[in-house]
Formats: sequence, C-alpha cells, structure tokens
Amino acid sequence: MVIYIKLKDTSNTVYFQSIIGTYSHLAWTRTEDAKEGLIKVIFTHDRIDEVREVIGNLKAEIEFDEIEV
Repeated sequence: MVIYIKLKDTSNTVYFQSIIGTYSHLAWTRTEDAKEGLIKVIFTHDRIDEVREVIGNLKAEIEFDEIEV
C-alpha cells in the first residue's frame, strides 16, 4: 500500500523520512519529487493502522497533506 505526502516545507523531507525510519519495518519512504516535497510512504496492508497513527502524530510537528497521485 502507498500513501503520498506533500510537505508544505520541503526542508522537512529528511526529518519526515527519519521519523518514519525509526519505526523498524513499519514503512519505507521514497522521495518522488524533492522540489515539490512529494514523498511516497510504502507499507504492507497489515500495518495500515500503525502507519496512519504515526502519520497522524507527525501532523502536529510537520505541515503536510496526503494527496492522490
């Protein structure tokens, strides 16, 4: 499964990816477009609730939107 994230401030790309990366094997991230701040979050179906929780918590620290691609 995939969620696409569009960061409001592209300087938060590494921070966002680092936070997701600290959760071992929860999800993987790929920068799709660095200039646009577009990040792909890739995870397995059985982890959707955990991924949603982490992404929801990150919204308190980083401004971003989930988008359809």
